Amino acid sequence: MPQKKRYAVGANVMVVMPGVVGIVTQVDDEPTVLWEYWHTIKTEHGERREPDSNLELVPTLISDVPPSQSSQNIHLHGDHSRVNVNSIDNSTNVTSESNTVLFARMREQATAIDNTVEREAILGRVVALEKAQGSSGFFQAYQHFIEAAANYMTLFAPFLPALAHMLQQYR
Repeated sequence: MPQKKRYAVGANVMVVMPGVVGIVTQVDDEPTVLWEYWHTIKTEHGERREPDSNLELVPTLISDVPPSQSSQNIHLHGDHSRVNVNSIDNSTNVTSESNTVLFARMREQATAIDNTVEREAILGRVVALEKAQGSSGFFQAYQHFIEAAANYMTLFAPFLPALAHMLQQYR
């Protein structure tokens, strides 16, 4: 006598006769007629009651498993956004923008500084840096800017790669 089976609620099963696939929505706790467990199966044609002898388990492939309910939405913003999963990002970003735009953005960032004296000093250093570009005085203007902006590096860190590139050109 074959062993009687009880399929778990949510299991994908095939109803052998008539050959339709469905999902188990309910299982009886006790065997009934001919010592079989009866299952309620939801198919595309509606619900039906079937004994375990007319059911076969349909294996679920990993590719068929829906994403878990605990999945997270990831939103990427800004230039050069990327996702690294179990890896280290050793990439380098190179963005080309005119120096005029660079210094305008630096001045705009400086306006976020609450301390009026420090804000004006940094704005002055940005203007001096802009005027010195392309000359031998650029390195010294860069040093003065870094000294003045040292307490605000979180604001000016995005501009440092472009300034460093300019340093290499004019030094």
